[in-house]
Amino acid sequence: MTTVLLVHGTGVREPGYSEGLERVRAGLRPSRPDVTVAPCYWGGRAGSALRSGGLSVPGYGTGRDVAEPGARGGDGGGEDEDVELWGLLYLDPLLELRLLAAESGGRAELAPGAVPPGEALSSAALALGSDELLRGLLDSAGIGGEFAAAVAAVVTAPDGRGFLRSPAAADGPDVLARAFAAEAVRRRAERSGSAAAFDGTARDAAVERITALLTAALTDGAGTHRGPVTRGVKRLAGRLALGLASAQAVKRRSALTDAAHPAAGDVLLYLARGGAIRELVAEAVRAAEPPVVLLAHSLGGIACLDLLVERALPEVELLVTVGSQAPFLYELGALPSLEHGRPLPAHVPRWINVYDRRDLLGYVGAGVFPGRVEDVAVDGRQPFPLAHSAYWGNPELYRLLAAELP
Repeated sequence: MTTVLLVHGTGVREPGYSEGLERVRAGLRPSRPDVTVAPCYWGGRAGSALRSGGLSVPGYGTGRDVAEPGARGGDGGGEDEDVELWGLLYLDPLLELRLLAAESGGRAELAPGAVPPGEALSSAALALGSDELLRGLLDSAGIGGEFAAAVAAVVTAPDGRGFLRSPAAADGPDVLARAFAAEAVRRRAERSGSAAAFDGTARDAAVERITALLTAALTDGAGTHRGPVTRGVKRLAGRLALGLASAQAVKRRSALTDAAHPAAGDVLLYLARGGAIRELVAEAVRAAEPPVVLLAHSLGGIACLDLLVERALPEVELLVTVGSQAPFLYELGALPSLEHGRPLPAHVPRWINVYDRRDLLGYVGAGVFPGRVEDVAVDGRQPFPLAHSAYWGNPELYRLLAAELP
């Protein structure tokens, strides 16, 4: 029976790794029930940690906050603007509601006896959970568990209430739908220890379904303010970017260090002393039933390639890297196992390299390893950095694996 070893990337710790392992098992089970997906978790034993309790970080613990050629696949084109808008909404789910309410100004004028649009939308929003089709779409998008709380948070927030009282509410079911989805994604992404993976196509389908249900609650249909709202969003984007680099970052250095050091630390530790990670992978290969497939994400892909370059492992029949930087490090001359200009040894097995063009940490290998790697493009329809973990929520990946696994 084929064994797939899931080798995680930088910054992943428990319980996030086990959640990801179950996600991959669920993704492969319908099409390849003959395959065993086994763990290869190195973050606990070989990953980075603040081994002196943060003594190197000024003020640590005193200011914490609460809180391509040869590739298969296509390109996106006009969808980029929507993906960038989602990137802003993930930072501030109420952004469009606030801009649209401010643009419309004042309160809605109603005919005698008419139900205010905001009241109708609010009632319809709280009933969204009863729609079976929507529940399935939300689960596919990876936000089913957070959606009810997200809806309640949006409609009760000051900006949400202001939007529902404004004239814009009559034309805003789609804007409200995006706010609900963005708030659900934000809540899911903030879960500690988990690399969230979302299906952008399922998210868009869920937003369309929410918009249709909210529109049905209004007697005069729904219009659209996307043009002026999007222009307002773009004007605000620069201010948002500046805010990320403001003096607030200094005040929150402890929290930022806690959030960033496992990911950055794993990379630095691997490049300085990566043997422990590679040996853990080798142990997992020896314990697995062959043929073995190494399914490796990000830094895990670098470690697996280095291991396979350093030693022949005949049990490994296929290497699948996902969102990997190995080709880039090789081109830089920084791949630990292989100097630039030297070819891959003949004993390195077949290699498939999966990347998403929106994942700024995913690279292609066909140009630097001609004839030895097949690049496959997928589209998770997520902005960076979520694009780097969105592979595991993308059905395209499991269709590819089902066809390619021995």
